[in-house]
Amino acid sequence: MAESGGKGIYGRLGKIVTRQLPTNSDLVEGIKKICVDSGIRYGAILTTVGSLRELGIEVPGPIRKDRSEATMKDVVIPGPLQVLSLIGVIFEKDTGEMDVHIHGSFLNAQGEIHGGHLLEGKNPILARMVVVIGEIADVSMIEGFDEESRQRFLYVEPLA
Repeated sequence: MAESGGKGIYGRLGKIVTRQLPTNSDLVEGIKKICVDSGIRYGAILTTVGSLRELGIEVPGPIRKDRSEATMKDVVIPGPLQVLSLIGVIFEKDTGEMDVHIHGSFLNAQGEIHGGHLLEGKNPILARMVVVIGEIADVSMIEGFDEESRQRFLYVEPLA
């Protein structure tokens, strides 16, 4: 795989898909389904409006003793919660499977803001959820394992 950083890769915005996801369905699973149904392999979440029954996120934990990286922990925040922002990328794993990586900020009824990496299957929609996804054309975005850093990276390359 190519080097992970330092150079700009230029693509273009392809199709834009807007959907309302059903009440009680999972937000992450719904976004993945939109992408599969629409044939989007690489893309970005452009905007989202809606609410969740509860929020399931992964947040940073303590840094490992060898200082190599932060540990992560799963947290569930009871709702209702309103979406303040949602950002994410749609990409392929090195196995060819489509995946998403989504972060968000949410407001609860007490006015507290919570945010982090959304966990699949842990974010049930409350009333409505409108999602707008933009396809990124003319590039590939493939997540692969980097032996040197021992972490997964998103490798972005121009399509021939």
